[in-house]
Amino acid sequence: MIPDTAALRQRFDTALAGASLLLYSFLAAPIPALNEPHYLAKAKHFWLPEWCAGDFFLESANAHTVFFVIVGWLTTFCSLAVTAVIGRIAALIVLAWGWTALARSLGMTALATLWSVWLFLALATVGNWSGEWLVGGVESKVFAYGLLFWAWSQLPSGRCYRAALALGAGTAFHPVVGLWGLLATIGAAAWTSFSRDPQGSAFSRGDRALPCGSRLNGVVAAVIFVVTALPGVVPVLQIVLEPTEAATRYAGTYIQVFYRLGHHLDPMLFPGRAYVGYTVLAAAWFFGWSFGTRTAMSAWLHRLTAWSLVFAVAGLVIGWGPRPAQLMPGFEWRMHLLKFYPFRLADALLPLTVVMWLAPVIARRWLRPRAALAGVVLLAVGTLSVVHFSERHHRYTRAPEADWQAACRWVRDQTPPGSLVIAPHGRVSFKWYGERPEYVSFKDCPQDVRGIVEWNRRQLVLTRWYQRGFADDERYSRSELDELGQLTGADYLIADDLGPIDAAPVYRNATHRVYHLRIAE
Repeated sequence: MIPDTAALRQRFDTALAGASLLLYSFLAAPIPALNEPHYLAKAKHFWLPEWCAGDFFLESANAHTVFFVIVGWLTTFCSLAVTAVIGRIAALIVLAWGWTALARSLGMTALATLWSVWLFLALATVGNWSGEWLVGGVESKVFAYGLLFWAWSQLPSGRCYRAALALGAGTAFHPVVGLWGLLATIGAAAWTSFSRDPQGSAFSRGDRALPCGSRLNGVVAAVIFVVTALPGVVPVLQIVLEPTEAATRYAGTYIQVFYRLGHHLDPMLFPGRAYVGYTVLAAAWFFGWSFGTRTAMSAWLHRLTAWSLVFAVAGLVIGWGPRPAQLMPGFEWRMHLLKFYPFRLADALLPLTVVMWLAPVIARRWLRPRAALAGVVLLAVGTLSVVHFSERHHRYTRAPEADWQAACRWVRDQTPPGSLVIAPHGRVSFKWYGERPEYVSFKDCPQDVRGIVEWNRRQLVLTRWYQRGFADDERYSRSELDELGQLTGADYLIADDLGPIDAAPVYRNATHRVYHLRIAE
């Protein structure tokens, strides 16, 4: 039997890209990455409700049900750390699969594809615009983007059923990413269908006026998309459409958009260097569109990117204005629109499209094959070195981390199941290591507006107790610890730099102490 060279090349490209993504992932975001305790703890609780029962966040509404079902199943027989490893491998293989399919549809060689991966990772190391990232820990959007990229690679050749299936699966994994991807796909398809450009008026044949060849095929593809996407979209619709008092909906949306997730949703909070960086990327993208290789597939990708930028510019128009935000005309409706992440797709797609046209130029035109291979190796080493020595990396490995884990293990081993714990504000991994319910965590904010309002109330309870207790005499007494227990219902407090506290801890090490609350009871 003659081996299928195209299939072999596809596997080789995917393996090479996947290995690169995994190497970057494990070096840039050692386990647990910033979001992994958030996602995987919820996934484990989804399958094992008795685990950390009573945790406010874990028992809130589920917005990523498909991820919890598929990845969370691993937590029933694997530790969270092992689940993270398996989840990352699976997610990044899907991302590499979609990435290389997109690259192949653009006619890129294996070397050019590798250049595109490391150029993208180098840009990701420098920063992003609205906080969006693709390669780090495992979470639902990594699967979603991989499926989205693969769907986009299929449409220009008329494989609309496959594309609809992948796009629906991506939307099921992450409805926000998927639905923005769907809107960009519809916009780019309409643009392509009505274009007079022979390179883009049809996807691969001059006689095809519609992406799926006929309206009937388009209807069938739409049905496939809807059926596939529903498992992930229905839970989100239940959250969004849940009957809620107007005041609660207003408060929850305000907290989400302008406080908890302002770094993703409020364009006035994006750093100036991010605007500069993405202006440069936009200029590079426009140059590539105007003067780069013109094929049906490149036109398709550029049009997808153009639509993502339309969404982002609309977000800028909606969110730009005086602060406090209530001073903006039409503040309420603008606030409600911003919560749907209008910047998300452009944040990921703009650098992707830039590297997809730039990588072949470097690999084929600017450098000879050996020089191109040496260049991508140097780029990879440089990128990984920057990541290794970055502040983001060292927040995982600084000295107090071992003490923090030791304090969590003491709580896990020495306290009754169900003990409610208050952890230090900046710590996101208490449930990962301590395996006990948490009163509130800044990172673990629910998705529903009622949950968001309650999350904010709990944050305020702690803040006011911290401020009031310290303002009296610049220390905390035993009676004040009892009061904290009564206010929150918590059983234990883990303190790092909080204090001084005039009470004996039940556990202590060099940087952390554990106090029993509500002793008076």
